[in-house]
Amino acid sequence: MPVIKYREIIGRVSRKPVFGPDDLRCEGMKEAYSKKLLHSLSKSGKIKRIERGKYTCMDDPVAVAAHITHPSYLSLWTAMSIRHLTDQIPFAVDVMSSRKRFRNSVDFQGAEISFHRIPPGMMFGFENMIWKENTRIPVAKPEKIVIDAIYTKSVPEGELLGIIRGSDKNLLDKYAKLSGNKRVIEKTRALMKKCSRRKR
Repeated sequence: MPVIKYREIIGRVSRKPVFGPDDLRCEGMKEAYSKKLLHSLSKSGKIKRIERGKYTCMDDPVAVAAHITHPSYLSLWTAMSIRHLTDQIPFAVDVMSSRKRFRNSVDFQGAEISFHRIPPGMMFGFENMIWKENTRIPVAKPEKIVIDAIYTKSVPEGELLGIIRGSDKNLLDKYAKLSGNKRVIEKTRALMKKCSRRKR
């Protein structure tokens, strides 16, 4: 394959937020060369290595995070920050996924990308948003942030009460039921009652 053809392939593939050897092979590049080429481009600084077999041309951890593992979406503190539901600055980029990973976190550009595993049945309640560099990122809706936070026990109750006050209560209760988790259902309803009492 001519050198100019390789450049065209790299040009197309590198437009993706995250890419790897499989993307190059789908374009007709041989497996052995695809790995060698990506390694070389990474060493020269033309692309960035995220983890084994995953590369990007982007600098923003949030834009990259949701595309490392499929299926996945952003939630917890990251989604709260994106949706302006908290004044706290996230320490990591929180990714929810039903896929089992070898590593639960990745360091990218000095930022930690943290993966939280959830059951396949809880892969709902998120929507695509346009982020920096015109990248689409899947982000949890406010109601799903609450459900994920209760499931993972990773957000203080005070923060969740603030989100619940401005949420769609019927949708929140629906999401709690869809989780299929008794603890999540009971805790969600308890927090909703607490919000209701405080309004009186």
